[in-house]
Amino acid sequence: MNDNLVYNRKGTFMTNEGNLIGLRMKLWQLPNVDSKIFPKGYKLSWIVFNLATESERILFDNHWGKPPHYHENGKEKFLEWVSLEETEKLFYQMAYEKFGYFNYE
Repeated sequence: MNDNLVYNRKGTFMTNEGNLIGLRMKLWQLPNVDSKIFPKGYKLSWIVFNLATESERILFDNHWGKPPHYHENGKEKFLEWVSLEETEKLFYQMAYEKFGYFNYE
């Protein structure tokens, strides 16, 4: 699946609120797949977590049998897919709300 990797972002960041967080984001483009499970052929695995506790985290993913959804501290909720851009925007919005703003670029 690495051949279809669109991006692999990772890093450690300090938020404006003083939280040290880890960020891991992988996005793949699967050929010949466009379904509810993999909208536009995208497979994603994105996580942001508090490095001090590692139990505080937000995870967005999708995989065979489960369309795009997120986990926040053990709770799971399915996403209403609009676009990749909107999904990334939601991921960062939730991360900022939970941990404080950080500049990931």
